[in-house]
Amino acid sequence: MKITVSQYFGAKIGHPDATRAVVSNAIELLTRVNALLEHASDGLVYQGCIDPDTGTQISGSPGGKGDGGFRLSTATTGAPKSKHKRGQAVDVYDPFGDLDFWLNDAILERFELYREAPEKTSGWCHLQSVPPGSGKRTFYP
Repeated sequence: MKITVSQYFGAKIGHPDATRAVVSNAIELLTRVNALLEHASDGLVYQGCIDPDTGTQISGSPGGKGDGGFRLSTATTGAPKSKHKRGQAVDVYDPFGDLDFWLNDAILERFELYREAPEKTSGWCHLQSVPPGSGKRTFYP
């Protein structure tokens, strides 16, 4: 099971904020994330939980509030300069913390990803394709 570009953007795909550059960023991000998720499922670590609110592996809530995929520039969810707004971050639904428990910096490096510290993301795993200001693979927001 893979996270698709269509799932990542949802109805926002036609919005002016979803520029070619942002879509390109999202494709790169999802390529890395899907490879990581496939590796995790091969080892029976994470079996691709579906968020009942989004119907996908992307964490979120009904109506787009708390959306773990693409966010518009006007979104009030998360940080003002959130990587979600650039197509460079996704929140993978991880209700039991299996993915976060299994992940470590070596695995993140192998897939060229970064994540928010698990204790800050209960119920989901925030993954991004660009380094945070600290440059650490696992970082605190």
